[in-house]
Amino acid sequence: MNNTKKKTLEQEAQEFRKLKVIEEPPMSARIYLAGQALSGLLAASRGGSIRLSEVKREAYEWADRMLED
Repeated sequence: MNNTKKKTLEQEAQEFRKLKVIEEPPMSARIYLAGQALSGLLAASRGGSIRLSEVKREAYEWADRMLED
Protein backbone atom coordinates (compact mmCIF):
# COMPACT_ATOMS: atom_id res chain seq x y z
CA MET A 1 0.00 0.00 0.00
CA ASN A 2 1.25 3.48 -0.81
CA ASN A 3 1.84 5.51 2.39
CA THR A 4 2.87 8.78 0.75
CA LYS A 5 0.81 11.71 1.93
CA LYS A 6 -0.45 14.34 -0.45
CA LYS A 7 1.08 17.74 0.06
CA THR A 8 -1.18 20.52 1.18
CA LEU A 9 -1.51 23.60 -0.94
CA GLU A 10 0.40 25.54 1.71
CA GLN A 11 3.29 23.07 1.59
CA GLU A 12 3.42 23.28 -2.19
CA ALA A 13 3.42 27.09 -2.01
CA GLN A 14 6.28 27.10 0.50
CA GLU A 15 8.34 24.77 -1.70
CA PHE A 16 7.60 26.91 -4.74
CA ARG A 17 8.83 30.04 -2.99
CA LYS A 18 12.17 28.33 -2.33
CA LEU A 19 12.75 27.70 -6.04
CA LYS A 20 15.07 30.03 -7.88
CA VAL A 21 13.15 31.93 -10.49
CA ILE A 22 15.04 32.89 -13.61
CA GLU A 23 14.15 36.44 -14.50
CA GLU A 24 14.35 37.48 -18.11
CA PRO A 25 15.32 41.00 -19.05
CA PRO A 26 12.36 43.23 -19.83
CA MET A 27 11.19 43.31 -23.43
CA SER A 28 12.31 46.36 -25.36
CA ALA A 29 9.74 48.70 -26.84
CA ARG A 30 11.06 47.89 -30.32
CA ILE A 31 10.54 44.15 -29.90
CA TYR A 32 7.08 44.68 -28.41
CA LEU A 33 6.01 46.95 -31.26
CA ALA A 34 7.48 44.58 -33.84
CA GLY A 35 5.37 41.80 -32.34
CA GLN A 36 2.26 43.94 -32.58
CA ALA A 37 3.05 44.83 -36.18
CA LEU A 38 3.77 41.19 -36.96
CA SER A 39 0.35 40.10 -35.77
CA GLY A 40 -1.26 42.72 -38.00
CA LEU A 41 0.86 41.78 -40.98
CA LEU A 42 0.06 38.10 -40.61
CA ALA A 43 -3.65 38.81 -40.16
CA ALA A 44 -3.65 40.97 -43.28
CA SER A 45 -1.92 38.33 -45.39
CA ARG A 46 -4.46 36.52 -47.48
CA GLY A 47 -3.20 33.10 -46.44
CA GLY A 48 -0.84 32.94 -49.37
CA SER A 49 2.77 32.01 -49.07
CA ILE A 50 4.79 34.54 -47.11
CA ARG A 51 8.50 34.75 -46.58
CA LEU A 52 9.43 34.90 -42.93
CA SER A 53 12.46 37.11 -43.53
CA GLU A 54 10.39 39.69 -45.42
CA VAL A 55 7.59 39.78 -42.85
CA LYS A 56 10.09 40.04 -40.01
CA ARG A 57 11.90 42.91 -41.73
CA GLU A 58 8.63 44.73 -42.35
CA ALA A 59 7.51 44.25 -38.74
CA TYR A 60 10.72 45.85 -37.47
CA GLU A 61 10.39 48.67 -40.00
CA TRP A 62 6.91 49.41 -38.61
CA ALA A 63 8.26 49.29 -35.07
CA ASP A 64 11.02 51.73 -35.95
CA ARG A 65 8.49 54.09 -37.54
CA MET A 66 6.33 53.98 -34.40
CA LEU A 67 9.34 54.73 -32.22
CA GLU A 68 10.18 57.82 -34.28
CA ASP A 69 7.15 59.68 -32.88
